[in-house]
Amino acid sequence: MNYIIYLIITSVLMLPGIVGAVLPVLPGVPYMFLIALIFGFVDHFHHLGWLGLLILGIITIVSLIIDYASGILGARYGGASKWTWLWGLGGLILGLIILPPFGGIPGLFIGIFVGEILVHKDQKRATRAATHGFLGTLAGMLINLFLSILFLVLFVIMAVK
Repeated sequence: MNYIIYLIITSVLMLPGIVGAVLPVLPGVPYMFLIALIFGFVDHFHHLGWLGLLILGIITIVSLIIDYASGILGARYGGASKWTWLWGLGGLILGLIILPPFGGIPGLFIGIFVGEILVHKDQKRATRAATHGFLGTLAGMLINLFLSILFLVLFVIMAVK
């Protein structure tokens, strides 16, 4: 197969990863890394070498950390108590089960809110913590969107060399 066609097909296969960067249930950048890894094996790492895969792997790890930590960090910034993140995590998981793929966002908000109400019995504090958790999640989605686009651009640049 012509290499350029192979590169285009691989790049198109990565596009759902960009969508997955903003949908909480889809692992966008890890999916893109898997496609890049398959590309490397099929191409015998002729165009995309180990250094390129290492760079893409670092982007993937950063994306995963942001994906899992952004809502919790936002809630902590908003004054959430030390253990409220467990309630937020539980709400996120329950929300994803009940209303996939977007249920995790309101689930996180509700989980943080309920956790704060149970711990501090202060609705204002709970609302602030839950709102910051929600905003942290949105910020994480935007950062992951940027990282997924960066991943695709770097992949194409490294694979064309």
